[in-house]
Amino acid sequence: MTLLEEIQNGETETLEFKREIPSKDSKLMKTVVAFSNCHGGRILFGVDDETHEIVGIENENVFKFMDSLADMISETVEPQVIPRITFETIEDKTVVVVQIVAGQNQPYFLKAEGMNDGVYIRVAATTRKAEREKVKELMLWGEGKSYDKIFENHEPVTEESALHLCKAIEKLNGKNPVTLENIKSWGLIKGENGKLLPSIAFRLLETSDIHFAQVQCGVFRGTDKVFFIDRKEYSGPIYEQIENAYNFVMQHINIGAKIEGLYRKDIPEIPAAAIRELIVNAVMHRNYLSHSYIQVCIFDDRLEITSPGGLYGGLTIEKMLKGSSSIRNELIADTFLRMGIVEKWGTGIKRIADLCHEHGLGEVEYSSDDESFTAIIRRTRKDLFDMNVPKTTAEMSLNVPKKSVELHQNFTETSPKLHQNFTENLSDSVLNTFEEIKKNPRATAETLAKILGVSSRTIKTHFSILKDKGLIAYSGSTKSGHWIIKDVAEKE
Repeated sequence: MTLLEEIQNGETETLEFKREIPSKDSKLMKTVVAFSNCHGGRILFGVDDETHEIVGIENENVFKFMDSLADMISETVEPQVIPRITFETIEDKTVVVVQIVAGQNQPYFLKAEGMNDGVYIRVAATTRKAEREKVKELMLWGEGKSYDKIFENHEPVTEESALHLCKAIEKLNGKNPVTLENIKSWGLIKGENGKLLPSIAFRLLETSDIHFAQVQCGVFRGTDKVFFIDRKEYSGPIYEQIENAYNFVMQHINIGAKIEGLYRKDIPEIPAAAIRELIVNAVMHRNYLSHSYIQVCIFDDRLEITSPGGLYGGLTIEKMLKGSSSIRNELIADTFLRMGIVEKWGTGIKRIADLCHEHGLGEVEYSSDDESFTAIIRRTRKDLFDMNVPKTTAEMSLNVPKKSVELHQNFTETSPKLHQNFTENLSDSVLNTFEEIKKNPRATAETLAKILGVSSRTIKTHFSILKDKGLIAYSGSTKSGHWIIKDVAEKE
């Protein structure tokens, strides 16, 4: 895109217009500070910010102006900002271009206002004063620190609480035992004067006592946030928030079904793995300094997931879509990797795109500013819910209805009471895993993953949920053991 085309499109998060040469313009300096604290940007002089008309700068004043502008920035902003100042001729008029790169010594601020009051950021096409939490995050970024690794003044944790997190990590990864020494070496806790002190990451993963570290889920009638149909708010350890939010979505989107041989396969209108990945990303990458919640919203036309804090560390949506990543919460991301919640950093966005493409959905819509990051998947797969399943085939296989569109209609009814208990507490996908275990108690996660068309990691999560509910137990060794279905009557 040419500079003229950019001007015609108007101001953006990284582009601002000025008609004339400023005279100690504090608004201009705030924009310089904001660009330095965010993704960088350009200020064009000689362009009307309202009409986008190119008025130009008088040629005899251009070089003098460029020098005075460099001096003004040097005298006004701290730490030092060194802009790249050039000029271009457009429609026979001279436009001065001031290029500000994202700084490495954040936060930048106006000297006259000081660090507490003089830090500004860019939100959409506007410049705003940064909130206290944002200033703190910028300070951490400038110092090369990750907030979740910090040990703030906080009461010590008990050994019992620390061991509980060890067990949770061990349970989810299904591999090696996890000890207190392990989580100390990872930086989740530290010993000091005979006490165990928690990092921010530990508190989020175990005690979850940090305000606003929650996920709000809602179903709305229509396409805006006016009429609630259902809503839930999930607190607790953040890895549990992921599972709860995922189950909430799966319980409120449409589920189609088709018969493959003797088996029924449920097909959600949005790929389950894509939903989980987006929720994991929201929890893993959100700004935990922000006084806002993650919001998972289901509208008639879309699933929308918004997390506090935009893209981090100079990352842009364009770079993100090409596979680049920047980790805001390094210790949480590392622990999620150890838990098996994520398989590899930086691959999730491509995986989501591939899943949606294979499912016949449009591109995932991403947007980001300095305050939040939003992902939207459009609910366009209505064809899934017009599939006709031959009645005779269905009856010979799992005795399911001809269509599986309504919530909780996709399960084999073993007993009315058990069915009722399940539909109140478990998602469709967990129930399907349970049904397959009942058919083949020796089935492995890999076997069930192939049957149900999901990942083995998802099946292992289902195992944990079913065991926690007391519905199944494992007997014997890993290689030769089998699942035991608990007595339903006792549960009732």
